Amino acid sequence: MVKDRVGPARGGIARRIVAAAVMGLLVAGMARPPLPRPSLFGVPLQTATRGALTRALSRAHLTLVPGGRHQWYDLYNVNGALKHASRLAVSYTHGGRFAKAVYIFPSFISTKRFGYVLKIVRAKYGPPSHMTGEADIGRVRARWKLADGFEIIVKRGWPNPTTYMVIENHLTLQRMKAEQRKAMANSGAF
Repeated sequence: MVKDRVGPARGGIARRIVAAAVMGLLVAGMARPPLPRPSLFGVPLQTATRGALTRALSRAHLTLVPGGRHQWYDLYNVNGALKHASRLAVSYTHGGRFAKAVYIFPSFISTKRFGYVLKIVRAKYGPPSHMTGEADIGRVRARWKLADGFEIIVKRGWPNPTTYMVIENHLTLQRMKAEQRKAMANSGAF
């Protein structure tokens, strides 16, 4: 009886190939598809300007609150464009680049609004990167870290159960805050 012999060189290569194939399958199984980039009413927020967002929000039938256009932000009535949301505040740099958007979901007694908003964001961006608190009672905060310096935060304070969904571009938000500090320092108000 003749046995096939696999020499040390051939056996080592075969084991390495099998190990590489197994690792490839494990990594492929763990890899998630890229998350969608944040946008508002079809406008990608990475490159959004005040003019582009104003036009898109107007087409979506959001209306400026009387006196709602300010130097750093615009405040809109949502008018049913996002279920349960009442207002949307959109902040910009001095040059008109998007920095931050905040949807307000008022709630007077029920704490369930947070769960509703969490479900919406989770459906689009997956589970949050970090979550603190309990959805059923008290303060709670869920955060998604996204590409290109973006972050989405869903939060509720206490005892007021109003829920907020915040979309931030950290780079332009920091620029806007620096511009605001400079404007205050140069205003002569203090």
